[in-house]
Amino acid sequence: MNSKRRLLLAAALMAASGVRAVSIGTALFASPANSSPAPRVSIPRPVRLREVSGRGLLVSVWLNSTGPFTFALDTGAGTTLVSPRVANASHLNIKSQSRRSIAGLSGREVAVSEAEIQTLAVGDRANSLPQSVEAIVTSGLPTDIDGVLDPTEAFSPLGYVIDIPRLELSTFDPEVTPLSTANQPPEGAVVPWLRERGSRRPFVQMDNGDRALIDTGSNLGLAIRDSSAANGRNVGLSRDVGGGQIVTRRVRPTTVAIGALLLRNIPTDLVSGAEADAPVLIGLSALRPFRLAFDPVHRLIEIAPVERQRR
Repeated sequence: MNSKRRLLLAAALMAASGVRAVSIGTALFASPANSSPAPRVSIPRPVRLREVSGRGLLVSVWLNSTGPFTFALDTGAGTTLVSPRVANASHLNIKSQSRRSIAGLSGREVAVSEAEIQTLAVGDRANSLPQSVEAIVTSGLPTDIDGVLDPTEAFSPLGYVIDIPRLELSTFDPEVTPLSTANQPPEGAVVPWLRERGSRRPFVQMDNGDRALIDTGSNLGLAIRDSSAANGRNVGLSRDVGGGQIVTRRVRPTTVAIGALLLRNIPTDLVSGAEADAPVLIGLSALRPFRLAFDPVHRLIEIAPVERQRR
């Protein structure tokens, strides 16, 4: 493991101005007509999410049977984050006090400790995930957020579904009900789950050749790094998990394609103050009408539109 773990975390969790902290949705997958083999692991029950302006999708979490705590659901985090207060309250096993750090979009780093969560439950105390969860203890979170839950790492080896219109989080066994490029959803797409730098964060290929990170920790739309200073109207400010400042500027909407899925006139933001290698992000403003399914075994992501239910 590298001495410095650099996680591209949503700059959002830091700004009431609504720069980041959000989520995405996911797609359903067809059940086989015949009886299915038994799941390899216990499948947690679906849970309700709640959406809070400036913080994104939130879920109630219990760590080592202690809670509930409020965690933001963030596919772009790269690991699960816990505040020091919550780590102490839930008696986490701190694995290392060595010199490690994480960085947000700005590249500014903050020292952290590694920990292990023996049991993690979502929605209610008894709804436990299949295995222990590696986590990072950091003081860089907003005071009203107890932690950040990365579903790719926390739910492994399961796949997961984030349905934003219906505010529901669920899991599935990809060995039993896998996604398939041969089963494309109407008006949606099943596309390869691309990965970078040894990370399992979910990237997809856009029709312009760029790779984009599906970042449920972002309130932005299509977010692109801007090398120039952000001046004028529609400017937002926030601080990332490392304490660095990020500036965003809303510009003319863009139309892009991801596989067979065409995203028309999606909100587009230029991000200043980000690292030179910061990836393109696709956040909530672009993906709110959809639900997404993430299959980590077959490395596929399904994006399908969902009619928003009245709430």
